[in-house]
Amino acid sequence: MSKIILKTIFLFFLSSCADDTIQSNPTGGSNNINNLDVITWNLQNFPKNSQTKSQLIALINQLEGIDIIALQEIESSIHLNSIASFLGQNWIAYRYENSDYGELSYLINIDTVDFQSPYSILNGQEYFFAYRPPYVLEITFNNELFVIINIHFKCCDDSNQDSYRREQASILLHNYIQNNFNNDNVIVVGDFNDDLIDSNNVFEVFLNDSENYLFADFPMAEQSAYWDYWSFPTWPSHLDHILITSELFDEYNIDDSYCRTLLMDDYFLDWDQYDLYISDHRPVILSININ
Repeated sequence: MSKIILKTIFLFFLSSCADDTIQSNPTGGSNNINNLDVITWNLQNFPKNSQTKSQLIALINQLEGIDIIALQEIESSIHLNSIASFLGQNWIAYRYENSDYGELSYLINIDTVDFQSPYSILNGQEYFFAYRPPYVLEITFNNELFVIINIHFKCCDDSNQDSYRREQASILLHNYIQNNFNNDNVIVVGDFNDDLIDSNNVFEVFLNDSENYLFADFPMAEQSAYWDYWSFPTWPSHLDHILITSELFDEYNIDDSYCRTLLMDDYFLDWDQYDLYISDHRPVILSININ
């Protein structure tokens, strides 16, 4: 079975999409060295399978030009560091805490970015962030400073408290960015655990502030062909988002910039096999021209 999976990893993506601006890209990242390529990927209970590590390394090696991979649900620092080692000397891994819990983490391509060690924010409000405080990475790319904020909001809708916590986390994060990164190039990535197109939306604080914030993946959330576009298609829902601040609006409007869901399950025989080895979430990529 493993040989079959590894063979299929070298196939092209099979998706067909209605809108060329948000179609899936077989190589993932941009071939343009001026594009900053950031991926968010919830790797459910990583490593969830004895073969997860080898399969994930093969997948990442198929992606071109990736600079940062922001991860959620990383349960092992040892296995995460092993991933970085197998990817090569130009990769380094950071994990929020060395615990058995599903932590926020980063894989960083040190050949393409300079960076400061990641740090957490809003620790005093961690209840609203499901005890996963936002994990901040400051990088320099093409002589520009960027602030990447990796988040993993509270899941589920078992009670009104769940959506309330996501709403409060959004408000807290919005206020923090306004007060601390007001003029910076900010990119918020992660598993937001809620849809962008719901009425009475928990992300209204961002959606209503369209002069300062944009969900780059919003066009994908609006698609009716969810299997081709959404990051959590088995629910079905689109939960993994990339939010940018107004300082990046001009760069994002350049033709070579885009945001897409990467249909990594198309590298496997079917969704169940992808879920078995990798995750129940698909990754989402932002590629933005910084020139």
